[in-house]
Amino acid sequence: MTCRPSRRSLLAALPLVVVAACGGEDDGPAQPTETPTVEPTVAPEPTSTQEPIGSPVASYEDPTRWGGRSLTFAGWGGEYQDAQEEALLSPFTLATGAGVQIKLADLDRLRLQVDNAEVSWDLLAIPAEDALTLSREGYLEAIDYSVVEKSAILPEVTLQYGVGAAFFSTVIAYQRADSAPSGWPAFWNVTPVDGDALPESVQARALKRSPVGTLEFALLADGVPLSDLYPIDLKRAFASLDKIRGNVLVWYEDSKQPVELLIAEQIAMASAWNVRPWQLGVSSDIGVQWNGGMLSADVWVIPKGAPNADVAMDFINFATRSVPAANFSRLVPYGPVNPDALLLLRPDRLPELPTSPTNLGRQFVQNWLWWADNIEDVTLRFEDWLLMPEETPEADR
Repeated sequence: MTCRPSRRSLLAALPLVVVAACGGEDDGPAQPTETPTVEPTVAPEPTSTQEPIGSPVASYEDPTRWGGRSLTFAGWGGEYQDAQEEALLSPFTLATGAGVQIKLADLDRLRLQVDNAEVSWDLLAIPAEDALTLSREGYLEAIDYSVVEKSAILPEVTLQYGVGAAFFSTVIAYQRADSAPSGWPAFWNVTPVDGDALPESVQARALKRSPVGTLEFALLADGVPLSDLYPIDLKRAFASLDKIRGNVLVWYEDSKQPVELLIAEQIAMASAWNVRPWQLGVSSDIGVQWNGGMLSADVWVIPKGAPNADVAMDFINFATRSVPAANFSRLVPYGPVNPDALLLLRPDRLPELPTSPTNLGRQFVQNWLWWADNIEDVTLRFEDWLLMPEETPEADR
């Protein structure tokens, strides 16, 4: 794959320099299965439901604030990064005078930079679980909450070594032509109606080949309340998975695959990221059910020894204010970590966002700490269950 500069950064008449930025598939290669051929779709450019929100950001009215200083941001490319540039990075440059450079993110390179005491990056946005791992390994700077005002940020993402950048959810995706499932119990319900066998595609499901989220959904299907998911009852979760494993057509690793299977009418329901139908341009055909969704988050982090950690810390504060956060969420359907941002968005945007008032309370927040403590053992148990179902380990770990 050839890396290409972001279109928006090439057009911007600001000191925002793209050194390398290209998007790649965020999941591993798809599990070898016989899957339908689906016409490739082009990821949309960030599109807004309203004009940019231009209200000034409090305390950011001095365009010489960081004059002569710069910020090196390592991003992941794609429309997500395009939206970061348009809504956050370029406005920060205008508001403070800080120059911004963008490079291609890679967590192994981050580790290598810190290990060699040759840190050149100042800022990344990474999954919260990765931030916990990196912080435990000593690769991140602690967040200075005397600079980052956390009172307006959802407390679930005000971490010691990271601050929320955006929320996304794993939800039930389904074909809009069908009735919306009410939740995970309906997802698990593959019993034929009145004794007549249902078409195979109606009974078919897709779930991610990962215990994270999949075990929580199994518990919800078995009647566990949202508030009682953690610590995960492994024995009960695997027993629930036993009930549906025969109907799971694909345990996917490529996060686009469940939506592609739905479009091809090979399955009736799947777990999927809420942003995937939008990214693949099929939101009119694929619906999402938020009930029982798992809220995950990307968080801003600063590598240990970053040369411009003070500028990065100030940027994090800027990016989590209501105006920049709202401008980001009007471009891409990720939920703002600052609830006040929702008040600035048009009402027709809110149903698409994970943290909107109508969606937030119907979901649970992924317990990153529990997973950081248990991911290795539980993943081994999950893989054993997949490969040797009749020999599923009985001992709780």
